[in-house]
Amino acid sequence: MATRVLIISGITESAPYKPDIELVKGLHSKGIWVDVIIPEGSPYVKIFGDLGIRVIPSHPVRKFSLESVSLIRNEITQQHYDIIHLFNTKAIVNGALAAVGKPVKVVAYRGAAGLHWYDPTAWWSHLNPRIDYLVCNSNYVLQHVKRQLFNKSKAVMIHKGMDPGWFSNTRPVSRESLGIPDHAIIVGCVANVRKVKGVPNLLKATYQMDPKLPLHIVLIGQGMESDGIRRLIDASMFKDRIHNLGYRKDVYEVIAACDIYVQPSLSESLSRSVMEAMCLKVPCVVSDVGGLAELVSHEKSGLTVKKGDPAALADAITRLAENRQLRQSYAAEGFNRMQRIFSVENMIANTKRLYEDIVR
Repeated sequence: MATRVLIISGITESAPYKPDIELVKGLHSKGIWVDVIIPEGSPYVKIFGDLGIRVIPSHPVRKFSLESVSLIRNEITQQHYDIIHLFNTKAIVNGALAAVGKPVKVVAYRGAAGLHWYDPTAWWSHLNPRIDYLVCNSNYVLQHVKRQLFNKSKAVMIHKGMDPGWFSNTRPVSRESLGIPDHAIIVGCVANVRKVKGVPNLLKATYQMDPKLPLHIVLIGQGMESDGIRRLIDASMFKDRIHNLGYRKDVYEVIAACDIYVQPSLSESLSRSVMEAMCLKVPCVVSDVGGLAELVSHEKSGLTVKKGDPAALADAITRLAENRQLRQSYAAEGFNRMQRIFSVENMIANTKRLYEDIVR
């Protein structure tokens, strides 16, 4: 008899949900009985339905909803699920409560550190005793989560997958449209500016680079127009070559036009932006923190540098800027690494294996 699973996810058509979408489809294709609870307005209500996947279009809209708890509990009772798999905080809080007293295993997803046993709210969500397994998206998150658990065997690691094929039709924006000459080396960085993203360290790195280098820096994301960022740009010898693009809908097309991608974070889990750059065959320079050091193998598929060290960041960017062959080598190995380690196929297979272990 097929394993019966209820997945609760906020799936819509936006990019962050692509791995969840492929996981649902992949598990279904491999014989897992998958039902899903997703938002009512999601286009995947119809798409999943057309694939023969049962859809309940009623994702929780609040962290605690008696209506959602009742709905999920009724589904557990009526459908006799072996497992419910919960992918966000609203799903976890409501789903864990719904499962109380029911013979169903509860699996929850955790994609970031920042979970602490001394935080009372954590016991309503990821540390809820009703949760049987916590699936962490990186070894970094796994080790952090284990430190918060009494029963450390609850925590398991499955890398969130990404398919380079999603980007196969991406065409780089023209350099002319960015106001950048054809001969320039473009360094890209995508971040919604917060202290943890380390963007000031990238700008300070330009203070220590030779202004004769034909570098142009492209900054993408919300908050890049802040006074603090503006002051750092104005103090740089590269200030006329730092392009503050702010929010862009064509992020992939801009990154595809870059020669180097930089993620200078002070803390980071499995960075979607770095994974996307690797899928686009752009070599990466990243801080040696969290999941970034799992994504980028130092001096094989990119360069890792000490976090918060503008001088080290400047040296790494300069090294790649001056060596086209090295950029090409790192880009190729980064792409292969995405296919070999961080693939959608691995994510599906490892999740299926977890389910089989749970019900055995």
